Amino acid sequence: MEHRLGEHPLMALTIACILYALSIILINISPFFIGLYADTLHISLSEAGFVQTVDQAGGVLGAVLGFLLMPRLSWRTLAFVAALIATIANGATALADSYILLCLVRFVAGFGVVLLTTVSACILARAVVPDRAFGAGLTLSILLSALAIWTLNAIRVDYGYSLSLASGALWLAVAAGLALLLPRDLRGSTSAASALKPETGQRVRLMSGRIGLAALLLFATSANAGFSFTERIGLDNGLNPDAIANSFVIACLFSLVGCALPAVFGASGGRIKWLGATTIFFIVALWLFYIATTVTLYVAAFAIYISVFSMGLTYYMSVVAENDPDERYTRAIYIVNVVAQSIGPAIGSIVLIGYPVSVVFLIAPIPAIAALILVSYYTLRQRRDPLPS
Repeated sequence: MEHRLGEHPLMALTIACILYALSIILINISPFFIGLYADTLHISLSEAGFVQTVDQAGGVLGAVLGFLLMPRLSWRTLAFVAALIATIANGATALADSYILLCLVRFVAGFGVVLLTTVSACILARAVVPDRAFGAGLTLSILLSALAIWTLNAIRVDYGYSLSLASGALWLAVAAGLALLLPRDLRGSTSAASALKPETGQRVRLMSGRIGLAALLLFATSANAGFSFTERIGLDNGLNPDAIANSFVIACLFSLVGCALPAVFGASGGRIKWLGATTIFFIVALWLFYIATTVTLYVAAFAIYISVFSMGLTYYMSVVAENDPDERYTRAIYIVNVVAQSIGPAIGSIVLIGYPVSVVFLIAPIPAIAALILVSYYTLRQRRDPLPS
């Protein structure tokens, strides 16, 4: 694998891990931005949730462009340009004084951020054990997200709501500088699946990659449908904004243990075991949000939710990466993730038109359960019908 990571594989993986973490901070703290959109422009919660959908629609474009350009261009160049665009757009968010302008700026921000995420995720997928690489990146992102929430809240208190909307530019500016340290020779694979073994094995392996992408879409839709409205469920349950922000920071720190499990254990014992545990605790976290009328319960809900969110993404993305020798499906991972990040808040926003926010947490587990059933069924079928030797 080392030759696929350039002349300095360890440096490439380390930088990619940091870039990946920096690029998904804004997704991790998106519930607080939804609240800020509503409070700053005096729009409804449904309209604010739709801004997140627009943001991720821009991300879909960024992921698709990454899919097309990564086999052709230097990944260092792509990562730098993406981070620069994202920095400028996030800074401009503070200047948006209308709903239309906010949607436009967030579309561009989503485009840049997810193009950066796509590039960095593809570098991590080239690690010998992708579960550990993705797990490390997601764990770091949680640690940085705690710092980002603290920063956002401090800016909101000292300088006002509008300027706090631009806080994401700080992290993406750091990413732009780091992107220039990626190896020059790091670029997409030019060979197709020439190293694949028998034709039957090739078909089965590629089908596993497609099943992984479908399951990733289902799980990420579930996770984003609930996550986008975690701040508002706290407010509806009687918690104040400062308590919610502090709870998120504390929960991020508690969740580091759970988030680090894939980085430490990889897929030891089989991914189905880990995905089953992830799904069960995901449902538990949603139930805790539903009943969280105290800070203690809210912190517990957030800590479990963040842990299983990270674990689910890690293991489903790794299913794709390990069954994708020509990197086609790996490049599509963040097309799928961002589609889910757009669909999830959209589902929540539609539900909110006629129902209270708590209903979102009742319907969110359904796609995640379907994802587990899909991967488990296909894995068990492979075990029952092994390939001919």
